[in-house]
Amino acid sequence: MKSMTGFGRGEHVSRGTRVSVEIGTVNRRHSELVFNLPRELSSMESILRDVIAPAVTRGRATVTVAVSGGGGTKSLLDPDLFRRLHSELGKLQRNLKIPGHPSLSDLIRLYAVSARESAAARGPDAAAIAKAAREAVRALDTMREKEGAHLAGELNRLLRRFAAEISAILRLAPKVAGAHRDALRARLDAIDPAFAAHDERLARELALFADRSDITEELSRLQSHIKQFRTTVASPGATGRSLDFLAQEMFRECNTIGSKANAAQVTRRVIAAKTELERLREQVQNVE
Repeated sequence: MKSMTGFGRGEHVSRGTRVSVEIGTVNRRHSELVFNLPRELSSMESILRDVIAPAVTRGRATVTVAVSGGGGTKSLLDPDLFRRLHSELGKLQRNLKIPGHPSLSDLIRLYAVSARESAAARGPDAAAIAKAAREAVRALDTMREKEGAHLAGELNRLLRRFAAEISAILRLAPKVAGAHRDALRARLDAIDPAFAAHDERLARELALFADRSDITEELSRLQSHIKQFRTTVASPGATGRSLDFLAQEMFRECNTIGSKANAAQVTRRVIAAKTELERLREQVQNVE
């Protein structure tokens, strides 16, 4: 199991340039990738997407890429480039018979353009960015798996508490019809003991009540859902959507039981079960 929240960082040095990729993920119902790239690396988005998308099947991932010098002390200006530009510009002026000599301001403007082009040519290639992205994905997965192990333990704990409430309802269910019958007879007995003992309408009312308040099917489905939920928690891969669906189904069955079982003891247990189930659903929202 993996959590949807996590962070990973990867670095790689190529052609004198260090590229770093950072991936931060947060909860979202569906998968979403957001990229923050330097302008000169905007064409690399598809490469990053191919590496990162398979690892983020659910949640929002923000991908940030930064480039910097590969290290060491480096002059701010390149004297050799300045000399070459001065020589080439001087030759051009002589060939075109333009009087004068290249000015410093002309050289600086030309140097700025050449330096940008040279930096782009020396920038990280696609392979370097892909390597940094894969390293970031590995770090991200390590963190999300650690968080996922904690989540699995919490889900199992909450599921045990929920299952205990359902087991209590299962023990109470057979007594509901009997308690209703005794209450009706007590009321009728207060009016006329002979009427309470022989009235066929009492038997029909009890039969209708037993049918309306029968929660056997709902409890059976809940037991099946609990077993499937426990199995899914232990399963590898992205299980968040499956767990979310099972939690919704269990909540629906609890609502049905609460509306059908006309007994105070059952109602109290249903409320307690739904409280645990709500906590369970909150935790499921963190699972990939």
